[in-house]
Amino acid sequence: MRRRWRIPEPTIPPDADTVPEATSGAILRDGDSILFIDRKSRQYLRTLRAGKRVNVRGAAFQADDLIGLSEGVILRSSMGEYLQIFRPTYAQLIPNLPRQAQLIYPKDVGTILMWGDIHPGARVIETGVGPGATTMALLRAIGPTGQLFSYELREEFATMARDNVARFHGPSPQWTLKIGDAYEGFEETEIDRMVVDLSEPWRVIPHAARALRAGGVFVGFTPTVLQLKQLVDELRAGPFAAVEILESLQRGWHVKDRSVRPEHRMVAHSGFLVFARRLAVTVTSSIEEVESPSEADDEAADSDDTSTPNE
Repeated sequence: MRRRWRIPEPTIPPDADTVPEATSGAILRDGDSILFIDRKSRQYLRTLRAGKRVNVRGAAFQADDLIGLSEGVILRSSMGEYLQIFRPTYAQLIPNLPRQAQLIYPKDVGTILMWGDIHPGARVIETGVGPGATTMALLRAIGPTGQLFSYELREEFATMARDNVARFHGPSPQWTLKIGDAYEGFEETEIDRMVVDLSEPWRVIPHAARALRAGGVFVGFTPTVLQLKQLVDELRAGPFAAVEILESLQRGWHVKDRSVRPEHRMVAHSGFLVFARRLAVTVTSSIEEVESPSEADDEAADSDDTSTPNE
């Protein structure tokens, strides 16, 4: 839940000690995406274009007057409102992103990047790009030395994702966007990580097994319990192990004066996150079956693991 806050009228004179140098990364430039935040914490995403106007809540700013200012300034509009100006963080950008399809919330994207171990230099497949929100997070994580292959069935979603990535992320030579059906398979092999956001993710499992290298990580995002059950069953029936299922819940806190409490609203269930590792071989009837340990043996082993070593 967004809280109201008061924007004081600026009183600090613009001298050399408060205005950053022109080379500073804080300076707003032509083409920058910027976020206006009003006193009620409402956010307005705009893009600076030289020679154009920027309209916010009935007031107009000349982009040329904003270009060259420092990020973090407070401006008073012609309507008498005070507005803060920042470049958006990823978490601020995503809720304001132009979109036609549902996106994965930043709270879930963060878990995907960490538990999925998306790292610089990784080769990653993404299925279902939507508006490109997750795509941008993956591109930031793999860096210029990685490779991202995105599969999207619908041309209009691919077009929007391509436009959003170009506008809000920038040039991405390490990204390949393909119009294709992930249910029919992937062209790539020896993939390090795979992120699947589809309505029937279990149908991708055989193709994921062929595309992922041994030890590679499969990440699935699915909203319902029935989808979750079918996906996990299919993973465990295939060449995958170390299956983990998580749910990310985000709760804000209200802190004002002597009042400190949780917010009345929270970003609760948005989807289940499923993580699994690709096995090196598929167990077949040609491999001698090993007798499974009994539950008593498991409990004894667990007891040994947790016992305190002798000093």
